[in-house]
This record gives sequence, structure tokens and C-alpha cells, in this order.
Amino acid sequence: MEIPVYVVTGFLDAGKTTFLNTLLNRQDWKDVKILVIQFERGEEEFQSQYKNCHSMSFSKKTLDQNPMQVAEQIPELLEEYDFDEIWIEWNGVSTFSSLQAILLQEPLRNLCKLQKVIHIGDGANMEGLLGRTGGALPEQIAGSDFAVIRNVFSRTDYKRVTRLLNAINPGIETYKIDDYEDLYQPLFRKRERPVNFFFLIMILLTALYFVTQPVFETHQIPVNLIINVFLGIILQAVPFLLIGVLLSSAIQIFVPQTFIERRFPKSLGAGMAVAVLAGFCLPVCDCASIPVFRSLVKKGIPLPAAITFMAATPVINPVVILSTYYAFSGNMSIVIGRVFFGIIASLIIGLFFAAWPPKSSPLSGGTLDRLMCSCGCYEDAESITTLSGKAGLFIRHSQAEFFSVGKYLVIGTFIASISQVAGTGIFTTAQKGAGLAVSIIIMMTMAFVLSLCSSSDAVIARSFANQFPMGAIMGFLVFGPMMDIKNVMMLSSGFSKGFIVKLLFTAFIVCFAVVFLFSGLGGV
Repeated sequence: MEIPVYVVTGFLDAGKTTFLNTLLNRQDWKDVKILVIQFERGEEEFQSQYKNCHSMSFSKKTLDQNPMQVAEQIPELLEEYDFDEIWIEWNGVSTFSSLQAILLQEPLRNLCKLQKVIHIGDGANMEGLLGRTGGALPEQIAGSDFAVIRNVFSRTDYKRVTRLLNAINPGIETYKIDDYEDLYQPLFRKRERPVNFFFLIMILLTALYFVTQPVFETHQIPVNLIINVFLGIILQAVPFLLIGVLLSSAIQIFVPQTFIERRFPKSLGAGMAVAVLAGFCLPVCDCASIPVFRSLVKKGIPLPAAITFMAATPVINPVVILSTYYAFSGNMSIVIGRVFFGIIASLIIGLFFAAWPPKSSPLSGGTLDRLMCSCGCYEDAESITTLSGKAGLFIRHSQAEFFSVGKYLVIGTFIASISQVAGTGIFTTAQKGAGLAVSIIIMMTMAFVLSLCSSSDAVIARSFANQFPMGAIMGFLVFGPMMDIKNVMMLSSGFSKGFIVKLLFTAFIVCFAVVFLFSGLGGV
């Protein structure tokens, strides 16, 4: 039977030993046999009031120079005593990946299992510590299940610290230091698994559908049609999203920051040309380009080049080119026009952000988010050199990113499915008697609302060819893959609202200007 392991992280003098003394000396725990392992020694010492806790400690020097000695001594003690739990006070300036590497060593990996990670933080000095301690402290926060914060004396300060923690570890639960007595239940509450949560939501939605179906039928609400459209978009998007997540994780784990800094072109023009070329070679739709775009920004690729890649990829890649060719019965002028307009528009969008860059980091986690991902893999990738170790991180990162981005895809797809059922007639009606400029705006707006997959949107665009001028159809084919409802929702999983709004309006204006200008000159 595996022994549960609980880890307490935090910077030096954060109060980790005080926390352990308070929590482990509860009267109702006096019969629980606990092993306390300390990887640092502060001013306060751990003391077992009921003599049910056995403690051992390792110095920072031993941890750095001979971690295998640590991995060997712990199993020896586990064999000598029959412990019920293991509590670890982790060193405040050591990366969490170092502890994970120790716990994965044989035979320790078969004797114990990591259950919970608690971060103890000083709310008054957290910003300063994050700026001075390098990657160790952010990684500890990113790997924690919840945080216990001290030195927070007002609601404003508590909100500030909570926002900071959520920027590093989205969704992390936080508790004030005076909530010690309330920590027992959340500490031992069974961790929700994303897959279990997903299936629970699906069951509840199915039950809700059957309960409310008579009401929908009475009011003539086309629920079945909405569900069919929703499933159609999801089934098209998920495979490409998975490809994008795998590519994003591969970049994050296997591509070193130094390699990108050394190999990526320094000049703006060359960098954007490489971005367009990469977009042409990547056979994915818009759902896949978002995770890759975020990973490129986090790895230090210049923002104009990364934006150019994101905007160009879903318009000019081989899958989209082939689908456009077959949808328009082999009309090469449409295919070439879509690729040409997509490249021109993406380059102009990238140049706009080069001329007017964001004043702060576009990532929702601020500057810290450039160094790490929400699952805490960023430091592991640098410290683990074996292929099997990196493969494990790759799987973990892919899982975390898929569920992080996937939930926004589901929300955006649901909104888009309602819009498709309710709004298509509005656009076709508004087009009657409209000029070219208005027709382009209508089709671009329709592309945003319908949120079609770029690998199949050409088929839908072809169906409107008898109602709209070809310039408007081209606006649909160019702008839709770059920006639609589901893409905006997926961007919100990793980028700030201000950046997303700026990117949306820039893409809309640039695509309209490019298509309208060339249409007026006879380019379509």
C-alpha cells in the first residue's frame, strides 16, 4: 500500500514549520504515525506533541550534491517504521522538480504517492520575492493545490495576493493564516480529476436536456439543431486542438529557450517571413494555432512574428488550400486569392504590433507567464535530461493544456452554435441592396459568429456565392480563420483581455482594408 505524501512549500521563513506544528499536533491525529522530512532548518523546530511523528532532515548541500543519498535513506526508514503519512517541508530556494525527481526514484516511487502540495506565502512581500528568487518560487506556487497566506490584513491586500497567485496557478485555492482549523477538510478532500469532472458535466447536461425538452418543444426552440451544430463544430475542432496542444507541449518541453534565442532571426522582416513559412507548412486549423501561438510567445519568440504565425497558419496551410480547391471546384483564382490575402493581412497585423506593441506582457500571467506554464513544467524541462523524464513532462503538459484550452473551446462553440441557428438569416437579409463594403463587413461578421473550422469553412462560403459578391466571400475566408468566437474564447485562456480586444479589432480592420482595396482594384 502506497503511503500518502503531503508537501509544504514556501520561501525561507514563510512559516512552514509553524504550519506543520499547528496542523500535525491536532488531538485527533495523535494516533496517526507520521514521518516529517525537512529539507531546511529555520528558527523554529518541529516538535511532536503526542510523540507520533518521526522527523528527519537533509541539508541544502546534501540535496544539491547528493540527491540519491536522500532517495536511499527515506526507503530505509519506511521499512523500519510503519508510517501512515509522510509530510515534507521543502526547501524554499529549491525547484519543486528536484523533489519530484527524488520521489520518482526506485524503490521510493513504489512506496509512496504524492497527494497534496500546500504553499505557505508571505502576502506582504510576495511580489518582491517573486522578482528576486528566480524560477524556484513561481514553480512551487504553480505546482501547489492551494496556498495558505499570512500577513494579509485587509480585503484589498488579500485580493491582490489572490490575483497574483491565480496569474501563476489559475484556480488555486487560497486561505488566510487564521484558517488553520478549516484546512483539514480541503486538505483531505479527494482531488477532482478533469476527466471525471467532464463526464459529470456531460451527464448533468444530458439529464437537463431530457427534463427541459418538453418546454423547448412547446416554445419551438430548435434545441436538437443547436446540439447538432455544437457537436459538428466540436468533432471538427477537437482533433486539430489536440494536434496544436501536442505541438505546443513539444515546444515548451523539448525546445530550449537558448536554442530559440540563438536560431530565430533577429530582424523583424526575416522573423515574420519564417512565421509565414511555418504557417504554410503546418497542416492544422485555427483551433490548433492558438496553443502553439501561446507557447511561442512564452518561449520568447518576438510578438509580431508570433502573431503573424497565428494569423497566417489557418488561412494558408495545405489542408485549408485543398479544402478551398475542392469547395470551389478547382478554381485556382479563389485558392491563390485566399492565400495571397491571408499572407498580406497577417504581415500587416504583425507589423502593426511591431509599431505599436502592448505596454505590458500580453500573457494573462504577466511577465511570470513567459517563464512557466500553469502545470509547473517549465523548470522541469530544463533540469531533466533523460528522454523518459521529458516524455513524462510532455504528457503532463499536454493534458493540462488540453483541458485548460478545451473548456474555452466548448464555451465558445456553444455560443457559436446558438448564433448559427439563430443568426444566419439576419445576415442574408441585411445584405440585400448593400454595396461591396457592407457586404464584406456582413460576411466577416458572419464568419466571426459562425466560428467554422478553417479546414471546412470554404464549403459554407461556397454556398453563399450566389448571394454575396466574391469580395465578400474572400473576406469570409480570410478573417474567419483568424478570429471567431471560439478563437477569442481560447485566447482568453492565456492572454489578457486588452490584448485580445486589440488583436480582434486590428485583424478585422486589416482584413477588411486588404480585401476591399484589392476587390476595388479588380484583384478578386
